[in-house]
This record gives sequence, C-alpha cells and structure tokens, in this order.
Amino acid sequence: MFRLNRPHIQPIGVDLGHDSVKLLQLAVTGRSLTVHAAARRSLDVARAPASELVSTQAIEVVRDLLRGGNFYGRNAVAALPRQIVMVKNLRLPQMPASELAAVVQFEAHNILAFDGDEMQIEFIPAGEVRQGNDVRQEVIVLAARRTDIDRFVELVHRTGLTVESLDIEPCALYRGIDRFVRRREDEQEVHVMIDLGMQRSQVLIGKGRDISFFKSVDIGGSAFNQAVSRKLGITVEEARTLRRRLSGSDEGVQRDPVRQAVLDATRSTMEDLAKEVSLCMRYYSVTFRGQRPARVRLFGGEAADPQLLAILNFVLSVPVEAGRPLFSVNCDAMKDFDCHGPSAEWAMALGLGLKRTEGRFAPKDGTPRATQTGAAATAEVVDINAAAAVPAAAGAAAAQPEHFAAIRRASTGEAARA
Repeated sequence: MFRLNRPHIQPIGVDLGHDSVKLLQLAVTGRSLTVHAAARRSLDVARAPASELVSTQAIEVVRDLLRGGNFYGRNAVAALPRQIVMVKNLRLPQMPASELAAVVQFEAHNILAFDGDEMQIEFIPAGEVRQGNDVRQEVIVLAARRTDIDRFVELVHRTGLTVESLDIEPCALYRGIDRFVRRREDEQEVHVMIDLGMQRSQVLIGKGRDISFFKSVDIGGSAFNQAVSRKLGITVEEARTLRRRLSGSDEGVQRDPVRQAVLDATRSTMEDLAKEVSLCMRYYSVTFRGQRPARVRLFGGEAADPQLLAILNFVLSVPVEAGRPLFSVNCDAMKDFDCHGPSAEWAMALGLGLKRTEGRFAPKDGTPRATQTGAAATAEVVDINAAAAVPAAAGAAAAQPEHFAAIRRASTGEAARA
C-alpha cells in the first residue's frame, strides 16, 4: 500500500519567459497534485534581446535556481520559443484519421516550401468547418526547423537541465484546463485563454479537451510599458516597475495623478488588444458553432492588471478574470504563495510540468467541477489574420485533436510520447 501511494516526481516544467524564469516540479499521488519545488526570478529585460532563443542571463538564472532549490533530478520539459514555430491552417476534405497524418505532411511541405528533412512538422486537428455546401476539416499545422530545435535544446542543456520532452506553448497552456475535463458536460464547455507575455500575447480557444484555435498578437507588456515611458518621460524599466506597483495598490485611489497618467497612456494599446481578442472570438463563433464561452481567463505576467481586466470586460461580451492555474494543487512548498489568489503567471510552467502525467486530477477539496469559480487531398490554406477580420462560414463541433506531442526526446533523438 505504501508503494501505491508513493508520490511520483515529474520532470521540471521550465518557463523561459522574456522577463522572468519560472521552474515548477510537480509530485503526483493518485489523482492529486503537489508542488514538489518551485522557483521564480525576474530578468533584466535590457539584457535579454528578443532575438535570442535562450539568453545568457536566463541560463545563469536557471543554474542559480537549480542550485538553491529543492528540485529532484534535472530532467525537464520546455516549450519551443514562439519565434521558431511556424503556424499554418489547412482546410482538408473529410478523410479517415489514419490517412490524415500523411496528407498533412504532404500539404505542409508544399505550403512551407522547405525540404522535408529541414523541418519537423506536427499538427492539431481543430474540427469540422462548413465551406459552402462542403464540410471540411480544419487542421493547425506546426513546423520548426530542426537546426533551430537543436540550437534551443543545446542552450537549455547549458543550464544543467536535460530536456526530456519538448512542447509548444498553446498545448502547455491548455493542459491546465484539460486536467479538469472529467464529465460529459465538461466536454461541451468552451474555454477562451489569453496568455499575456512581455513581447506578445496569444489567444487560445478550445472546447472540452480539444484545441480549436490559437493566434499570436503582437501586443504585450512591453507595449504597455513603452506607452507609459513616453507619457511620463521615464525609462521603460521604471515604467514597468511603476505599473506593477500600481497594479498591487489600492484601486480606490482614483484621484492619484500618476495613476491617471498611467491609465491614459495604456488605454489605447489595451483597447487594441481587446479588439484583437474580440475578432478571434468572432472567428471561432462562426467557424466552430456551439456553446458560448462562460468566461475569458487571462494568464501570464500582465493578467492581474486591473485596467486591462476592466477594458476587456467592457469590450468582450463575456466576463473576464485572472486565471488560477494552480487551483486544487497543493502549493505548501511555494513560500509566500497565496493559494487563494491569482496564480496566472504560473500557467505555462504548470502545463509543462503536467506534460508527462496521465489522467485527470480532481480538486483536492472534492468540490464538484460545476461549482468551481474560478493520395494527397486538395487543401486550402487559411490566413487566420484575414479570416478573423472577415469571418468564415459556420462549422460543426470540434473533433478530437492530437495534442502537439514532444517533437522528439532531445537527449536521445527519439520521438517522445505524448
């Protein structure tokens, strides 16, 4: 009995953000999750050029966090940087699932115009869409150059970690939602997630366990900081510090001129982001008809900004809230962490830490899910940017997708299991 209840320590989920590094290692006991170890540290954005896959500063920080933490082993799961992952949407005729992979590979090589040996190509079946009188299936194609993958893995290995599995960010983020899908009604629920990064944001929409749509938007925390910097005549780093201080202070101080100046400076940029999200939701609603989302959840370092929450709530037709990815996870090992407060910035690390787990994980308090708050075919390439602005025809409910599994087991060159 002791062996049956022994915790299984998972690989370390490594979130290498532009402005911070987060490491999270989970322990699984039956259907319960516990944080075995966690660490976070901010980066000096001025020392982290956006063109670097993993900055020298981030490598040094990870080494230091590993030395000072209680992490078990050095196996890790990491997400490929967004800048090396190409995304295309295909619309294919209906076909058996056994034929889909070969057709996607053939079409992807045509649209990406790269030699097959140069690229690692995976795909997510997004669901069925109606195009005129025809029913077609939409597929999200994901590709990365093998040389870029090898370079990224090499840089992560310099931190002292061994990459056990690779993932992409949307699948890691959605895994935090997928763990709660247990009942039939859960499979019909539509989830809208907005990951607010420093350089850019991404909108992710799915139904039940299935990812149907995601799009990257070139508006993130740096755009807000730069707007404040221009308005107040301060450095970008000072603007970043000021915004974070105001986000954590009493919102009732409405007459504070500094607060008002920050609100005025960031309002238009936040409204632009809200419009992009609205277009994404509009595209999804007319392409994959079904149940409307009950809420929009924000994740990432900007998720707790009260002004952004207010603007999104005003523009969108559904309630918007800061996500709680660590809900129902035992976080006693995380010092000074408020388990009842927002934990949005840990969403990516949690999803990566869950990569090698199996099954679903019930809330530790036993609360029911409903009461929680918180031959090659002819393909059409879909331009998501244009389609979101001019909605496509309506479609049926989403089909079962394959999550983007690890591109390969980095240490051995073999394909990693999902």
